Amino acid sequence: MSKTIVIADDNKTFLMYAGLLLKRFGFRVIPAENGIELLKLLKLTKADVVLLDIYMERMDGFTVLRHIKNDKQMSHIPVIMMSTDASPETLEKCRDLGCFDFLEKPLKIDRLHKMLQMCFFCHLGTNRKHLRTLFNRKVFVKYNGEHYELYADSLSEGGMYIRKEDPFPVGSEVEVHCPLEGRGPLQLKGDVIYTKILFGDFFSLPPGMAIQFKELSENDATTLKFHIEDVMAKDILEGQEDKAIER
Repeated sequence: MSKTIVIADDNKTFLMYAGLLLKRFGFRVIPAENGIELLKLLKLTKADVVLLDIYMERMDGFTVLRHIKNDKQMSHIPVIMMSTDASPETLEKCRDLGCFDFLEKPLKIDRLHKMLQMCFFCHLGTNRKHLRTLFNRKVFVKYNGEHYELYADSLSEGGMYIRKEDPFPVGSEVEVHCPLEGRGPLQLKGDVIYTKILFGDFFSLPPGMAIQFKELSENDATTLKFHIEDVMAKDILEGQEDKAIER
């Protein structure tokens, strides 16, 4: 089941773009246009985390955070504060009031993703280090001197999942020729770290293998990062009049 994020900001444009990006991350998003509305929503819905702007009319974020942390029914909810003001005084006040962390505006895509992963999954040891996107494209894989044309399923800066009915054994070393639209192909090395066979629940994850990239150059890592962010948010990055989200 998707995690639920309640996000509060009195800037409707920011709320729209940030909410859209969070949905693409795979979260259920509930928007609130001010602090009073947020507190009402938290009484009515189960929130897994709150994203809270500091400087709002009617009730500022500091006051809202204080209400949340003083309420036994809500005090367990992690709260991530947001603001263009990242002064030491603001950061210290957020920490003193019990926030989980702080995000400076405009929000950076990778920073937002990493913080939410830490917030939700770090204690379980299952957080994803890298942003991941669907990648339903053909790749060319070299294994044991043989070449294969296979379809990938997903792509991240750290690796990719490739569909194959009889996957290569865990520990296998492979080379992947990965075409990226608008950026040309990348030649990547990696190891098979996980396999899934045909039997079982192949509707959630098809048979295949997870490849962890290794020996990535700085240029290749940057190319992958920008490609994934373009797939996730190019329309958001280009459509903003006032910057809410940036690389």
